[in-house]
Amino acid sequence: MIRSCILATIACGAALLFAGRLAAQSEGFDSTAVAAAYHKLSGDSLDFQAAAQQSASVQRATQFDKPDATAAEVARLRALIANADPSREFVVSVNDNISQYDHEHGEFSIGLFQPGYFVPLEAFGQRYQLVFANAERVRAIPMEKAAARDFDMKLNATGRGVLNEIHFRVTGQGDPAGAVTGPRVVRAEVTSSRLLDRQGHVVFTPSITASPTLKNVAATEFDATRTDIAGFRVGVSAADFAATLERLFGPVTKGPPERNAFAGIAGTVSMNGDGCFSYPGRRNNPKPGAVCVTGYVDNGGVVRSIRVERLFAPVDEEVFRKALTQKYGPVADARNGSSFVLGWGPTIDSALVYDRSGPLTALTAHYTVDSDFMREGLNEADDVRLILTLVDAAWAAKNAR
Repeated sequence: MIRSCILATIACGAALLFAGRLAAQSEGFDSTAVAAAYHKLSGDSLDFQAAAQQSASVQRATQFDKPDATAAEVARLRALIANADPSREFVVSVNDNISQYDHEHGEFSIGLFQPGYFVPLEAFGQRYQLVFANAERVRAIPMEKAAARDFDMKLNATGRGVLNEIHFRVTGQGDPAGAVTGPRVVRAEVTSSRLLDRQGHVVFTPSITASPTLKNVAATEFDATRTDIAGFRVGVSAADFAATLERLFGPVTKGPPERNAFAGIAGTVSMNGDGCFSYPGRRNNPKPGAVCVTGYVDNGGVVRSIRVERLFAPVDEEVFRKALTQKYGPVADARNGSSFVLGWGPTIDSALVYDRSGPLTALTAHYTVDSDFMREGLNEADDVRLILTLVDAAWAAKNAR
C-alpha cells in the first residue's frame, strides 16, 4: 500500500526538477529535528546505541575512544529528543506534480496530498516516512472548466511539475488514512503550502482547513461497545449473540476456548467458524460470499471479542481501505506484509488479536489474498478474505494477566 515517495532535496536521490531552487528553499530543513519531535510525541523509542554508532563523531573516534564517544553521543541524542519542541514549524520543498483535470469534480489534484504518498526522511541512521494527516483537505485545486483549460495547457508545457513548499508541524505517529505503512511513519499537519513554477512564481496556494484527523483522538476514547463489525457488537449476552447468528445464518456451535486463549475467555459461539479458509488444491474450497463468525465469551456469559470473516471476489485493497476508514475513522496503526492490516483503538493483549504480529489494537481489519495454486494454473485471480476482529478493550485491560 506504500505507493510512492515524492522527490525532495532531502531524499530519493533522483534528478531534481528544481535543483537550484530546491537547495535554497530547503536549506534550513532539519530532518533530525523532525524525527526527534516524532519520537517525543509518539513514544516510539529510538535505539540510542545503534543511532550513536551511525554518528560522525563515533565513526571518527579511534577504537580506544569509541566507548566514551558512544556514551557522549547517546547522552546528546537523549537530550535532543527530550528537548524537542512539538510546536515547532518546519518547512520542506518537494518536487511535486498536478494531475489531469477531473471533469466530474471540477478540480485538479496535488500529487503528494493523495493517499499513499509520503516524503522520505533520513535521520539517526534510519528511514522515516512523512505523511500529512490533513492532506485530503489541501489536495484539490478547484477550478471552473473555462479557466482549467488554460491552466492545463501551462502545466503540460512544464511537464505538470511544480515545487510544493510545505509548512508543517509533527503531530504523532502513523498515517490516519492507513495508506502508508511500515515503521516510523511520521504524522504531520500542513499549516500552509504553496505551489511554485520553475521561475518561482506562485501557481496555487491551497486553503488550509482544520481536519478532525488532526485531533489525534486518544486511544482511551475508543469505545468498543459502540462499535460494530458487520453489525455485531461486543458486550452482549452469548444467548442473544447465538440467537442473532441463527436467525441470520443458521446453526450455531458452542465450544471451549481456543488454544492459548486469553485468560478471561471461557468459550466460543460460532457459525461456520473455520469455513472461510481455502486449502490449495481442495475442490470444495469456500466461494465468494462465504461468511464465518466467532464470538468469544467470558465466564459471565458475555461476548467480549468477535471475529467476522468474509470471502470476496478479487478486488483491490484500496477499495477496502477507503470503505473502512470512512466507517471507523483515522487509523491508529497499519501494516503491510503477508496481509494488509488496519487497526483502530487502544492496544490490547496479544492473546486477543487475530495475528500477533500486529496491529495489537481493539479493532483490526485484515485484507489477505486467499491463494490457490489451481487458480494460478488457470490464470484466474485469487479471492480475497477480509477478517474483522473487535475486542472489548476496557474488559481486556481489567482482566489482563
